[in-house]
Amino acid sequence: MPEQPTPGKRLRICVFSFMFHPFVGGSEAQAEKHAQQLRALGHDVTVMTLRHYKHWDKRSIHNGLPILRIGGLYYPDGRLRIGRTGHLPYELMTFIKLWRMRHHFDVIHMMQVGTLGAIAAFITRFTGTPLLISVQSAGPTQEQLTRIRQQGAMLMADTLEGKLPPELLRVPAGDWTAGDLDDMKRSIYWGGLFQRYLKRSHARYQVLSHRSAAYLIANGIAQEKIFRIPNGIDTEQVRPIERRPTPEQRERIITCVARMEYPKGVDVLLHAWARMMREWHSDIQPRLRLVGEGAFRPQIERIASELGILDSVEFLGLRRDVMDLLHQSWGFVLPSRWEGMPNALLEAMACGLPCVATRVSGSEDLIVDQENGLLVPPEDPVAMAQALRHLIEDHEHAERMGQAARTTVERDYNLKAIVHRTIELYYSLLTEKK
Repeated sequence: MPEQPTPGKRLRICVFSFMFHPFVGGSEAQAEKHAQQLRALGHDVTVMTLRHYKHWDKRSIHNGLPILRIGGLYYPDGRLRIGRTGHLPYELMTFIKLWRMRHHFDVIHMMQVGTLGAIAAFITRFTGTPLLISVQSAGPTQEQLTRIRQQGAMLMADTLEGKLPPELLRVPAGDWTAGDLDDMKRSIYWGGLFQRYLKRSHARYQVLSHRSAAYLIANGIAQEKIFRIPNGIDTEQVRPIERRPTPEQRERIITCVARMEYPKGVDVLLHAWARMMREWHSDIQPRLRLVGEGAFRPQIERIASELGILDSVEFLGLRRDVMDLLHQSWGFVLPSRWEGMPNALLEAMACGLPCVATRVSGSEDLIVDQENGLLVPPEDPVAMAQALRHLIEDHEHAERMGQAARTTVERDYNLKAIVHRTIELYYSLLTEKK
């Protein structure tokens, strides 16, 4: 067994993310930022992930990061089989890979809860290697979950009730998540067995928000195993520009960066926007930009068309110039039904934008209502319409909130400081191992 590193010494760290580059998403982006910052601080970092397409290389380098991809069984079109039984082959391959490399790492950091975390917990039980598992989402509230289980998940109809076919609004069971731990039981066979093993294991948990910590405790994870370390943002790279949109500009762009999936609530935002525009009589010209793709884009576009708001709403799809789009914006909105710690909101706040967000996990940790942004209840288009109108019309308050948002991110969510806190936790777990 190699000698254990002491604080200040270089660590050999495995960052394991279910998905990684070239996938684009909040948790994937955060995993890469974290790994890159660890590497910049002199640590030896290896990224492990799944080989989601058969033609992908098993080993590659991305921006200096070595990546090991683990495969399984594939569909004829080359996609990795993932599902209630498809998980078994790649789990077996993950077990073999981690076992063969069991002495290569001082710390293993799983970026998501799941069966792969349980496999890592089983192996590190024998090696003594510290295991940290990040919890990305607590999922819906109990009230939301009860409603979904009783009625099914549905996109919002609001004023279009009875005008849209139910099949257009219905959300398939596989297209919404119930929280990281609950999804283990819901999405795969023997998920409950994996979950129970994780609860008894020596694994420690990084949570992004206060609500996520409460979620773990409610699910039987001991409080002493839970550490709250939020996502961070590179405040030197993501920052305001000097030439912000001014009150003299009549067009005021509100940007939303979100996948078009049920938890993100873009359908709710469209209903809120329609309510606001129906009562709009000012010479100010609001414009909503939707940045992102997803399974529900056709339904979202149909809702926008039926609401008659296509003249003030732009569907931009996936974009590589998100920072430029934020810098062109008057404000930002995130209408999520539930969250973990939204990177899109962090980036908007770091750019000094006044933001409207829902009072959900992560967003409620970032925003103090009326001080550095506006919070509204989730799935409430009336409250969201009022908040958007206030943000667009009251430029002095919007400016103050944007400045306060930037200050909040610089003070509490600077990526370097966040990664240093995580490294301190790594060393603490290594000391605990001794």
